[in-house]
Amino acid sequence: MEQLPRGCRIIDFPESVDDRGALSFAEGAHHIPFQIERVFWIYGVPEGKTRGGHSHSESAEVVVPVSGGFNMMVDDGANRITVRMDSPRKGILIPPGVWCDLRDFELGTVCVVFASHPYNASGYINDYSEYLNEQLSVVRYDASHKDEWNAFVKSSKNGTFLFDRGYMDYHSDRFTDCSLMFYKHGKLLAMLPANWRKDEGTVQSHGGLTYGGLIVPKEMIAVDALEVFSCAIDWMKRQLGAHRWLYKPIPYIYSTLPAEEDLYALFRSGGTLKERGVSSVIDLARKLPMRQSRKSGIIKAQKAGLIVDAGNMETDLEAFWDILAGILMSKHKKKPVHTVAELRLLQSRFPDRIRLHVVRNGQEVVAGALIYDMGHVVHTQYLASSEFGKNNGALDMLLHNLITDVYADRTYFDFGVSTENGGGYLNEGLIFQKEGFGARSVVYDTYEMLF
Repeated sequence: MEQLPRGCRIIDFPESVDDRGALSFAEGAHHIPFQIERVFWIYGVPEGKTRGGHSHSESAEVVVPVSGGFNMMVDDGANRITVRMDSPRKGILIPPGVWCDLRDFELGTVCVVFASHPYNASGYINDYSEYLNEQLSVVRYDASHKDEWNAFVKSSKNGTFLFDRGYMDYHSDRFTDCSLMFYKHGKLLAMLPANWRKDEGTVQSHGGLTYGGLIVPKEMIAVDALEVFSCAIDWMKRQLGAHRWLYKPIPYIYSTLPAEEDLYALFRSGGTLKERGVSSVIDLARKLPMRQSRKSGIIKAQKAGLIVDAGNMETDLEAFWDILAGILMSKHKKKPVHTVAELRLLQSRFPDRIRLHVVRNGQEVVAGALIYDMGHVVHTQYLASSEFGKNNGALDMLLHNLITDVYADRTYFDFGVSTENGGGYLNEGLIFQKEGFGARSVVYDTYEMLF
């Protein structure tokens, strides 16, 4: 059989056969992939007549020929196929946004339809021209869309500068970009930062970023997200031959308005949790008190005469990087994700978003924090302290200054994750330090969808 339009699939129902005959059955949220809210049946269709001839904006349906047979045409606006339905052991799933009609009924045919929603006349589209006008179109990003992409990020309710192409594309040589743009009525509705891992048949959103879920405007609603996910999966299957999508939602703290429509669409699309990182975040409007150990570190730094200063990306970055790289190599046998040259390039592109803050002992840099300023959220991309700084509370002084003074007017202060191996290992010492400033947990998730 040809590939069905997006979201459609044939469902095989269980069958029990003995000398008394055959029995097939279906259970809601199991064989039928939704809770059944409505059941209706079609029978006595005169020769030459058709049924259907519409699409639903919200309701999904499973159509089953319990007796006889008919031809069913399904159409998603881009792909159309006719399927012969003539077995009571098989049904066809019709998701929202797919046009269908039933024709060529055999005499005596009975068709049962299971629906995910109660009847709602306003949820039907009965005019095919109107239906085509309502369909999403999917466009793969290329450089000609750069300005449109960046403008949408800035106006969205959950975009950060990490999604600006000036940031995303600095390491474009490491990834095969397959970011998608979704249009409806000629207007950009959503964007997905993503890359293609051909050898694994996997779309990842996005391998070069900490998170990379749908970027959406304030107008985005749950039904739109369902349609976007359905179109995205169909595009990935048809255009790339993908069979897997790794999806990293944008943590809620980075949204300026509620923006978890994608999590519902993810659930409806069969997404399963694969990884869970734990970040530590301070709600700056409702700060919890610091632990005494952090206060003691601040006092120690003051007694040592340490000074917090705005770092210079030219003269101070390499000194800070020597500290950071030394710690990562000695403790974890790793290098920083970025090089000094890459960070200087990114800071030159985003001078108001990427900042270095340091602690000095005289002229010597003994600790530092590289900050990614997202607007209402401040993220510590890198933190490091020399042995001298560690023994004299340098990071305690620096972080206290950033939290209570420099960025006190922001909403959240995000320290980043303290987990490794997809969340299987928690660095308890690291998270204890962050929680000592009053930070508490926010998860960074990765989901998997197989298709």
